[in-house]
This record gives sequence, C-alpha cells and structure tokens, in this order.
Amino acid sequence: MSQFGMQMPGGRQSKGNAPDVYTALMFLAVVSMGVAVAMLWIASTKVAPEGNPLKIQDPNRIQLKS
Repeated sequence: MSQFGMQMPGGRQSKGNAPDVYTALMFLAVVSMGVAVAMLWIASTKVAPEGNPLKIQDPNRIQLKS
C-alpha cells in the first residue's frame, strides 16, 4: 500500500527531524558535567599551591590555605 501513498488510519503523522527525549537527556548530562567541572576547578583553587589547580602538591608537605 505504501506504493500508492496510503497510510494506516490513526497512524502517526511523520514530522521532520526533531530532538527527542534522549537528545534532551544528553544535553542535560553535558551541562551537568560542565557545572561539575567548574565546581571542582573552583574548589581546587582553594587548596592548590599558589592557587593554580593544575599544579601538584608536594606529598610530604601538604598545606591548606586558611
């Protein structure tokens, strides 16, 4: 029947390409991951030597800023 362009009654109308639930969840996950990374970066600047989160602390002499 598809060769005649007929559709079943009550069938879903085909829409264009639209984001679905999984796309929205993936976007939410990426945003959440970005927020988590930002929070960790801010927290690590408080305990890192010289305020640089990429700098590694000396394991024999760990100091916390007060």
